[in-house]
Amino acid sequence: MIFKNLWRRKIRSFLTILGIAIGVAAVVGLGAMAEGMMKNYGSVVGLSRDLLVSQANAIDVAFSSLDAELEGRLLVVPGVEEVDPGVYGWIVTEEMPYFLVFGYHPGSIAMDHYRIVEGKPVTGPKQIALGRRAADSLKKRVDDSLRIYGVPYQIVGIYETGQALEESGGTVVLEDAQIITQKTRKVSLFQVGVRRGADLDQVIQRIEAVEDDLTVSKSSEYEASQDWSLYLQGFAWGVAAIAILIGGLGMMNAMVMSVLERTREIGTLRAVGWSRGRVVALILGETVVLSLIGGLVGIGMGVGFTEMAARAPGIGGLLEGVYSAGLFVQGLVTALGLGVVGGAYPTWVAANLQPVEALRYEGGGSGEVKGWLARVGNQSFRNLWRRRMRTIISVTGIGIGVATLVMLGGLIEGISSELNSLAGSSGTGNITIMQRDVADMSMSSLDERMISMIQSMPEVKSVSPMLLGFIFGDDMPFFLISGLDPNSAAMEHYKIVEGRYILRPNEVVVGKTAAKTYKLNVGDTLTLFENRYKIAGIVETGVAWEEGGGILALREAQRLLNRPHSVSYIFVNVKNPDQAEAVRDAINRRFPEARASLSSEFAQNTDDMANAQVMFGAIGFLALLVGGVVVANTLLMSVYERTREIGTLRALGWRKGRILGQIVQESLLLCSLSAIIGSIMGVLLLVLIANAPMADAFISARWNTGIFGRAVGVTLIVGLIAGVYPAWRASRLQPVEALRYE
Repeated sequence: MIFKNLWRRKIRSFLTILGIAIGVAAVVGLGAMAEGMMKNYGSVVGLSRDLLVSQANAIDVAFSSLDAELEGRLLVVPGVEEVDPGVYGWIVTEEMPYFLVFGYHPGSIAMDHYRIVEGKPVTGPKQIALGRRAADSLKKRVDDSLRIYGVPYQIVGIYETGQALEESGGTVVLEDAQIITQKTRKVSLFQVGVRRGADLDQVIQRIEAVEDDLTVSKSSEYEASQDWSLYLQGFAWGVAAIAILIGGLGMMNAMVMSVLERTREIGTLRAVGWSRGRVVALILGETVVLSLIGGLVGIGMGVGFTEMAARAPGIGGLLEGVYSAGLFVQGLVTALGLGVVGGAYPTWVAANLQPVEALRYEGGGSGEVKGWLARVGNQSFRNLWRRRMRTIISVTGIGIGVATLVMLGGLIEGISSELNSLAGSSGTGNITIMQRDVADMSMSSLDERMISMIQSMPEVKSVSPMLLGFIFGDDMPFFLISGLDPNSAAMEHYKIVEGRYILRPNEVVVGKTAAKTYKLNVGDTLTLFENRYKIAGIVETGVAWEEGGGILALREAQRLLNRPHSVSYIFVNVKNPDQAEAVRDAINRRFPEARASLSSEFAQNTDDMANAQVMFGAIGFLALLVGGVVVANTLLMSVYERTREIGTLRALGWRKGRILGQIVQESLLLCSLSAIIGSIMGVLLLVLIANAPMADAFISARWNTGIFGRAVGVTLIVGLIAGVYPAWRASRLQPVEALRYE
């Protein structure tokens, strides 16, 4: 009987299965991506030797910086047979927002890890071998050329490793990689081969004794930084949680309306002697079957979605999924759990109705609108009010999508505003310079010789170089290190609230948020990378990132981060603000490896902010897409439930156009309410997150009218699209057929 009932109501069953499948697809697809990020990122460094040597406390090998001359000192360590220095970094290139560069000596064992399947290996300068994914994304073949920072590299080969991220990059000789990643006389890592029979643990101890700033890992046990992996996983699961929540509400919405529509049928069953328990068992049995079918369909959709994402040009390697039985079980459990929860309450209510009351049921929820509410709003508003349960669920579902859009918009706006104010760089006549086409602005690296050249320009008033670094650890989950010349103009941006500015290399000033978070006071000692610094003062700037970190003298920061003669950004103050654009253009022409922007436009011109906007836009689209399905489900089931009512209206003379307009109005009104409530939810949620402990050190909430305008506009478009088919179907109903509908 269960299957017969579901088959008799094919459209209703299909819509319910679709709502369930979307939630499960979110669990499986985004869960697989989260696991894939962990696995792919953790094994992206192709290790062919026994040991990996990198900079201590670096969050990732890409941030590691070691002196190239360390190779000779490692070679004389007892037990060490060979040493392969390597450079590893992220850049931006044609059609690929994330392109990995690997640099090793030609013919080394480390270079042999990249197995050439077409062409030949890299043998000299200005040559590159591309990974299979990169070659496909860039549509490049052997003997083509690839420009990196304006320099042409001949593609001599294409390699495969079986690792998605490795195949999303290219290999060059070590010296070229140092130039591309701005690591002059520096490397990211050393792969160390140990003599046969040597004790690995003993060799590790000897290498660590060579220099304090080293971390040594066994290649067989190497994984990406645990903190970094957790951040990646947390982000992926955060996205999944949004889709699951909206998809779950879609499931509940479908089940609630499915059961409410069958109230008369349930009344008939009760009238012919069915017990309450038997009615509940029947409906819950149908719910379980629908949930299982929806779960299986959702698993298929999730796998398909993940496979499509993994083939996306440029970023597919980051999104490649990893599947497990546990993930599929989790999807099915989610389907059963939310399906049963969605069906349990309305089933219980319907089963407890007296047969006479159930047989009198005409659809909706609360019957006619009475009292003063009957005079409020138009007919569309009153129809939504009569069906409060479904209206609340639908508004909540799409409201979460709107909240996501508003929250992410506020987050992007906050980040942009703070980056534009970095070290006081915002304002008329100011220019910010960073490395061109770097995948992550935190990896920006400029040769400090540029400083004197820019300072010599007659239009320039002052130049302030800055070096940026991070500390991630148990004691300090996120601590920003800024290196500044204490006498530079940018220091004026940091307002002392207690103590004084730094005067000596062994001193540090910390932001107000960092002082509060880590319970630091003037005169205390702060340990950074095993170096002790006396806190000279506490500052505030109004920029969350800056107030969550500390400032060292530039030379000391370069020493601490092992980046001598290198800076991350250069802030330029122009004498005449009217000449700022001309100075910017002159800097860009003179230094092709750098990107100069007016400081008020700095964030908008960075590659990683552009990528973040695309990524957040995709998340918002996903949320609204799922919310749109919720609205479509609501309106379709509403039309089915109101078939007799619509037939009566048609019999009374309502034209097709009037019926169509009525349903579309309900859809737009539903989405308008969702937009208002969702906007409020998004603002409150981001404010709560931004003021949470630790988060206030690097998250700031900012909004403008454009964010809310886009959210409302997109929501209304979603509502219009979602309401078109249900409205068309309602307008096509013939009065006689509609009045016969049961």
